[in-house]
Amino acid sequence: MESNTPIPPSPKTNRHSIISLILGILTLLALCGGMVPVPLTGFICFPTSFLLGLLALIYGAISLNTIRRNNERGGVMAWMGIASGGFIFLCMLCMVIAIVSLFIFAPEHVPPILQGYQI
Repeated sequence: MESNTPIPPSPKTNRHSIISLILGILTLLALCGGMVPVPLTGFICFPTSFLLGLLALIYGAISLNTIRRNNERGGVMAWMGIASGGFIFLCMLCMVIAIVSLFIFAPEHVPPILQGYQI
């Protein structure tokens, strides 16, 4: 018995979820690149991973809202982008807070740490 009913098309994948996943992966790569023992990579890679993590969070949230509203696919990719970008973003935020608190609450210990470095 053949059925003449057409097969409904599968829902399309949300583009923002793909972007969120890619940004989450780039966030991890930028963080790992900052840990390479090459001069000045930390100054470039750590702020880059902070910014990419924030963008992965934003694109992931936008895509989850759009997926729910338009019945699209890509929820797993959006959640992976949110998880990886959000984790690195929070780690970088904690590191910034720790460095700032070192300068605020223990300024007498900062000069011995910075004596050997030249900018």
